[in-house]
Amino acid sequence: MKIENWSLRLRVFLFFAFLASAAIAAVVAGLTLGFSRLDVPEARDGFIFAGTIASFVILGVVAWIWLLFDDNVAKPIQRLAGGMLARAHADVDEAIDAKTARYLGDLAPAARAVTANLAATRNKLAETIAQETTRLVEEKEKLAALSAEMPLGVVMLSGLHKMAFYNGAAAELLSTDHAPGLDHSIFDFLRARPIISAYERLCNGEGGDGHVLSLMVATVHGGQILSARMRLMHAPSEGDLSPSYVLTLDDVTADLAVQGDREKLLATLFTRLRPSIASLQTTLAARAVHPSLQQDARLDAALADEMGKLTDTVEELHGAFEAAKADWWPMAPVRSTELSDALAAQLAEDNITIAADSAELMELTVDAVQIITLLRHVARELTRIGARALSFLVSRDETGGAMLALGWTGDPLSVDLLETWFQDPLDVGLADMTGRDILTIHGTDAWPEFGRASRSVLKLPIRKARRLRRTYGDGRRAVTYDFDLLSRQPSKELMETPLSELSYVVFDTETTGLLPSHGDEICQVAALRVVNGRIVDTETLDELVDPCRPIPASSTAVHHITNEMVKGKPKIDVIGRKLHSFARGSVLVAHNAPFDLEFLRRHEVDIGEKFTHPVLDTVLLSAIVFGQSEEHTLDAISARLGVKIPPEARHTAMGDTIATAQVFIKMMRMAEERGIVTFGEALTEMRKHKRLLQDANEQQMQKATASK
Repeated sequence: MKIENWSLRLRVFLFFAFLASAAIAAVVAGLTLGFSRLDVPEARDGFIFAGTIASFVILGVVAWIWLLFDDNVAKPIQRLAGGMLARAHADVDEAIDAKTARYLGDLAPAARAVTANLAATRNKLAETIAQETTRLVEEKEKLAALSAEMPLGVVMLSGLHKMAFYNGAAAELLSTDHAPGLDHSIFDFLRARPIISAYERLCNGEGGDGHVLSLMVATVHGGQILSARMRLMHAPSEGDLSPSYVLTLDDVTADLAVQGDREKLLATLFTRLRPSIASLQTTLAARAVHPSLQQDARLDAALADEMGKLTDTVEELHGAFEAAKADWWPMAPVRSTELSDALAAQLAEDNITIAADSAELMELTVDAVQIITLLRHVARELTRIGARALSFLVSRDETGGAMLALGWTGDPLSVDLLETWFQDPLDVGLADMTGRDILTIHGTDAWPEFGRASRSVLKLPIRKARRLRRTYGDGRRAVTYDFDLLSRQPSKELMETPLSELSYVVFDTETTGLLPSHGDEICQVAALRVVNGRIVDTETLDELVDPCRPIPASSTAVHHITNEMVKGKPKIDVIGRKLHSFARGSVLVAHNAPFDLEFLRRHEVDIGEKFTHPVLDTVLLSAIVFGQSEEHTLDAISARLGVKIPPEARHTAMGDTIATAQVFIKMMRMAEERGIVTFGEALTEMRKHKRLLQDANEQQMQKATASK
């Protein structure tokens, strides 16, 4: 080990050890020389006794001075260095405590002045940057909102086929056994061969000047078929043989199924009709050739029977055609609330007031323009004949679809009058489209009914509808991106990979107690991803777990998780698989990681996966950055780094996870400043502090060795 890598306290200790050794050696040498000059053998014991006493006195005095120096000089310098690093690389604004180095003369005031000036300069720079980038931020947010609501999935990938951008539609298309995440391989979700083939063809010059190719690709899990367009971000060059690219994705599984049903219906049509038509042609040809068969009763009966079969077949196929025709028209999902609001807004233009509402949040698969235009036309006609107090309600139908109910106060509507309204041409962007055509396209019908009291109602069922349990505000529609990932070079060996280039999953657990060997279990798991030194807000995991045992009141008092909250929740085998999938390809990070991992590794058989991920521990990282003698609790580290943990979030799995992630990112920068750049270097430094807690990586290696 290089001397310059030794800690200050170790160097001070070695200096005083050398000083004590040199002093004792000098005393021993002087007494030995004096004894040899005296030449009195009887005085030897006295010289030895004097040398021993002198050595102990020297050792005691030097040790006492070393302890004073360590407490009042070495440790304060170490704290001062840690504080300055924190303010330089962890954005800590609080001033350095003067008591930290009160015996170091002008060093502490100088450090306070430097850090205060640094903070002031940084704040001014931040204000300037904020002012200059406000417009860019607004444009970015508009672009993100637009991309998030695009109906097609958009994924931007590096030349290594790693994800650097995906929108909400892409997240929904790709989410199967595990959700997509930044720096994840697209091959975790889509089959590789079509993508690699299209990418190689584009890089070889196919696709024209636009560098675009269309392809079909299937998902790895779930059997979805996606129509895709691949576009290179720029043409390949000598300096960049693996350019980044964009995939635009659309789920055509249902369309292909509809097309298959259509082809099947046509095949059935020809297969079923051809024999009957051939038989009729043969019979009629025979009659033409043999006039004697004109009056043959048996032949007439055969003709009638064949005509009946032909008629039945045509009717049956016509029914199948009518039932499937609605699936052939392009439609899109629309929310029941949006349908109600749009109808009310359009009728307001006609000075018609309507009370529009939705009994529950639903998603209807319709051509919204056609349905709203038809309802608007009917509402106009109703008001023309004296209908009052119009209302519109979307509710769940008994068949599992949705029921649209247009109500009014006034006389009930006759079927004949309604049908005449349905025959009127409507402006829906297509020529000669009537209300009856719209109903036919949607595979439905509409009819009048008596309502309650003096109310009348027109009912229009929608076949395809589903109840929604989430809203657009739940984060699923957000855009997730980090464009720096597009230029990332191929990964090196883990030990040689810089800390800043690794992807991390920071996690925390809440448990029924602190003794897994005595039956305590996990009752909550939370995790989030850190990519490129930043927390990815949209990639999180937060799950309650049924521990299959009562949660003691003493534990509930700490994390506030009750037995009622975990009742009926998934067990650790399900949540453990979720966490394992969430953390694939990443380094696990936790505060006191061996504690959390012991709970998980006890259930690896039930989970069906082994937690063999590389691990970093914020306790050991804190010891590297701030010194082993400091306090290394999460609260203490957070206080030193200016990370605020709301009281209500402390001792909750996600609250502690967020705090751990924030201190980890700051300490990682500080470690890099100390020359600890790669994962291997961090691991080596952490193992010097094993007395704080056992390194989770070494623990895993010991388990692996024992199992061989």
